[in-house]
Amino acid sequence: MDLNSILGALTAGNAVNDMGKQFNLNNNQVNSIITSALPTLIGAMQKNTATESGASSLAGALASHLGDGINLSSANLLDGSKILGHILGGNSNSFISALAKKNGVSDGQASGILSAILPMLLGLLGKGQQSSNTGIGGLGGLLGSILGGGSTTQSSGGGLGSILGGAMADKNNNGVPDIIEGFIK
Repeated sequence: MDLNSILGALTAGNAVNDMGKQFNLNNNQVNSIITSALPTLIGAMQKNTATESGASSLAGALASHLGDGINLSSANLLDGSKILGHILGGNSNSFISALAKKNGVSDGQASGILSAILPMLLGLLGKGQQSSNTGIGGLGGLLGSILGGGSTTQSSGGGLGSILGGAMADKNNNGVPDIIEGFIK
């Protein structure tokens, strides 16, 4: 499982077209939002696995979404919104605003797309965890390998995973992870 296969699964079939209709966007806008957000979302999940409670919480979420298919009609938008809050914490609104601005859509449209894909994303990640027989302690490495880094530490591993691990830091202590600020600039 890699980032491209997850992206392909989330945008396969009629999903993009259905989301476009639901949120009054064209297919290119929907694809752009998903493509822009996915590395940050997975990177934030990887960061959350740095603590035992974060890894345990993520493992529970992955297990509870194993049955979620790639089907917008069954997507629970309220659940997706809650998932976003758990993944990004207090930075959700900043991330949504930056993502919306970058893609020329409203905050509500960006939030809606994320809320639609997040239960499906957790289902895909849960299946990847299950098929690779990865335990709670290995979730950070699994997510890092999806991003191309394979490590939960910022100083090792290389690739996109390590870049995102460092970018999720808030080096200027303004309450917004550095990667989110990158969307705004």
